Amino acid sequence: MPSMTRRAALGGVAGLGTLALAPTTAQNATAAVPKDFNLADPLTTLRTHVKMVGSLGTEIVYSFFRLNLYGDLGTGNFVPLFTMNNILVDYWEAKGNDRYEMRKYEVGFYTKLDSHEPLEYFDNPVTGERRNIHHFRLGPVPRIYTPEGITVMGFHPNPLPLELIGDRVFLATQSIESRPDMARPGETTHVNSFMTYSALLGDVANPRVNSAPVHAQLQNKNRWQPWMGMGDRPGGTVVRGFGTKIAGLDALPADVMAGVRRFVPEILDTKNWKEFMFEDTEYLRERASDASPARGK
Repeated sequence: MPSMTRRAALGGVAGLGTLALAPTTAQNATAAVPKDFNLADPLTTLRTHVKMVGSLGTEIVYSFFRLNLYGDLGTGNFVPLFTMNNILVDYWEAKGNDRYEMRKYEVGFYTKLDSHEPLEYFDNPVTGERRNIHHFRLGPVPRIYTPEGITVMGFHPNPLPLELIGDRVFLATQSIESRPDMARPGETTHVNSFMTYSALLGDVANPRVNSAPVHAQLQNKNRWQPWMGMGDRPGGTVVRGFGTKIAGLDALPADVMAGVRRFVPEILDTKNWKEFMFEDTEYLRERASDASPARGK
């Protein structure tokens, strides 16, 4: 699942047009908070977490993010690289007894930095090499939320304590982990990923709201993606982004939807997206196929 000079990106929000947010109602913002609502209570914490990142009900939750990616060479300033339009489709199911299951599908296609113009290729500012673009696909990824904790495939979004600031509830998660690199046997991958969601307290505390509208921000630092052609250079990418839940894929701006149809159409038909896909393994598989003797005949 995963962001720009945000002012320019928000300038780009003029280009975002009419982005339809996930439905809410005005009274939610000012709804009286029940006297027994306690963010420190473990079950309230679980339900608040699920309500903010997804839904307490059985429904599909859609999200849209804009991400800016920068190169971190280990010294000096970050090097601006490009922007990603990031779309998530999450299938949530309430299983009873405060068990919530989710199946995530995520795609992203790259654009020029702080722009909605798709990248046709990547002129690497570090190496000077022109590279073909390999757009992002990830899923299906299961996740289970229960009073005992979160069961995930991949990196664990460890939640920090909920915070109440003014009339908004803040949920922060972090993944600081190292494990064998699935795309590079024998190597270790290090992930540092941070998400922050905020929602109105009135929505979070309202028992009639299953999925709270949120503002979300993310930051992460990862190794170079194989398709970028960075070789063994030290450093990696740094991402910063923002996003929100939306009412559905039809709510995406027209230029974003055009890019989705062109570059990552799989997200439009998740019912038939059965096989697990991940950006790095897909790229390496394609390279291996292109280099095979059979392809050279």
